[in-house]
Amino acid sequence: MPKVKLKDISLYYEVHGSGAPLLLISGLGADSSSWAGVVGKLSSHFTTILFDNRGTGRSGNMQKPYTVRRMADDAVKLLDHLKIERAHVIGHSMGGYIAQEIAINHPERVNKLVLEGTAPVSSKRNNALFHEFYKKLREKENFGDWIRAWTFWIFSRKTFASGSFVENFIKFAAEYPYPVSADTFKSQIKAIASFDTRDGIGSIKAKTLILAGKGDILITPEESGILAKSIHKSVFRLIDCAAHSMHVEDPKLFTGIVLEFLGID
Repeated sequence: MPKVKLKDISLYYEVHGSGAPLLLISGLGADSSSWAGVVGKLSSHFTTILFDNRGTGRSGNMQKPYTVRRMADDAVKLLDHLKIERAHVIGHSMGGYIAQEIAINHPERVNKLVLEGTAPVSSKRNNALFHEFYKKLREKENFGDWIRAWTFWIFSRKTFASGSFVENFIKFAAEYPYPVSADTFKSQIKAIASFDTRDGIGSIKAKTLILAGKGDILITPEESGILAKSIHKSVFRLIDCAAHSMHVEDPKLFTGIVLEFLGID
């Protein structure tokens, strides 16, 4: 599988399909595998690029402090490597933080922008919550139990009531050969704690879709709504029966909304 060598790390990536470029950016502790449920549909219309953020999956790690801006620069350098001047960009949660930094600091690289389950700043509550998750990971809590605790924060009541989905998700994550390390998770949550684009998001010119799950208790619709108020002519969609990870729990719903926004009938 391909990797691109950046100045301080190597970045794992995949390219699927053909058409206009579409870049997918994953969230906290996740990697390119988090898009598995949607990449097939999206890549039937777009050249779909997904990658592992530094330190996750099959990408390299480094000792320097992480910042969201640095992770955004990684994504831009990947586009440079692939000779892609401009792409649609989808970012989920922390990936939405990264996507915002790209749109603010590299506006010429972004066509349309989709921000899913994200906000312009991380709440103090979430920063404390993430630190508690880090401590459990550092103490080598059973990884399946660690993932199970996350499911209560990222999935909707509908998904919990729908049978075996959650148990299958936990099983897949527990058996995944490239789990996030405690060191990387710590670096990511430090980056998140210092992230704040409230003074910059007003400069975003890309046509933007903001997706919020009505049942999102991690990054609430009210927090996502700040983006809608600040990004000129953005479109805000509040989705019933969805929570934080809409693209995981309801791929069909997610891809339908996204493809419509990107101009695919």
